[in-house]
Amino acid sequence: MVEALKKMDKKFLIMFICMIMLPILFIIILAVAQGCSNKKMTYEKYEQEMLYSAEKYIDDKKISLKNEGDSYIVKLSDLIDKEYINPVKKDLNDDSCDGKVIVRRNGSSIEENEGGYLNYISVLDCDKYKTNTLMNLIMNDLTTNNAGLYKQGDSYIFRGTEVNNYIKFSGQKYRILSVDANGIAKLIKEDSETNNSAWDLKYNIDSKTDSGISIYQDSSILEKLKTFYLNEKKIKKDLRKHLVAQDICIGKRSTNDMSLTSDSDCLQILEKQFVSLINITDFASASLDPNCDSLVAKSCKNYNYLKKLSLWTWTVNGVTDNSYEVYYLGNGIIRYKEASSNEAYNVVIYIDSNEYVSSGKGTKNSPYVIE
Repeated sequence: MVEALKKMDKKFLIMFICMIMLPILFIIILAVAQGCSNKKMTYEKYEQEMLYSAEKYIDDKKISLKNEGDSYIVKLSDLIDKEYINPVKKDLNDDSCDGKVIVRRNGSSIEENEGGYLNYISVLDCDKYKTNTLMNLIMNDLTTNNAGLYKQGDSYIFRGTEVNNYIKFSGQKYRILSVDANGIAKLIKEDSETNNSAWDLKYNIDSKTDSGISIYQDSSILEKLKTFYLNEKKIKKDLRKHLVAQDICIGKRSTNDMSLTSDSDCLQILEKQFVSLINITDFASASLDPNCDSLVAKSCKNYNYLKKLSLWTWTVNGVTDNSYEVYYLGNGIIRYKEASSNEAYNVVIYIDSNEYVSSGKGTKNSPYVIE
């Protein structure tokens, strides 16, 4: 009887140990499998490796990018040849890939630290995979007769009512207005900053009142835009590296010249601006109505995604007829009034269209996300 009990105790002991060890063994196997899975290279992880490698490459080669807008393209082939990164064939079993890392100095002309930021953008182009750059994604909406993205010379512009040009940046929702010949995307913030903001408040010797002076580069509104840039609630500091300094058209225009062309607007340029306002021609350019034949045509409100935004907002342009009036969008029509008047304003920013889009489809409910 005693011997039988001993044998039974051993059986229970073995069963007890198995009950404890099996879950532990399962956890170990799962952890090992997870570790192996994490080590598996993907195209997305390879893009990250390209970024790290390019940073080391720039540092080792002592490539100088000190001034605003200085840029350098590190070719993937150079990173591979110099053994900064494994060949794509080795890591991904794909020999169809080409790639680059775009490096640009941003923010040195406005940041308090004066050095600004080095922004690294990784772009991979393979037969079976392409980086989710903003440009690659919006090109899916390229069209010639419907609402969407239109090619105009070497640039692209969104036109029509329902267009997939929503983008979320630093928690704020913007619309993509256009992409210029240099690949720089122009974004306008969907929500205005205030309904009670003067464009300028200086005393004007011509009007002999505090009507303001219509010189954008010396205006009150420009100072507010700079404050917007430096406000971390508007643009997080770690995301400012994405903003590109852009030369903007700030030319004045006669009230008798309401043509759709922007030649007059670009007679005067303000260099290296990170934030600005909508240009006088931007609104009408977004309309698909054939009767939108001048800036003051009411038809420009039709088939135009900017209609809501255009209810009341300042533009960047003054009038040439006097020294104190400025153009603004009023219910979808270009109007003008004294610079000291109160209106809303919608901030315009600029980013490289090669920026990586982490998620989104460009729709209102699923905007492109850059972070």
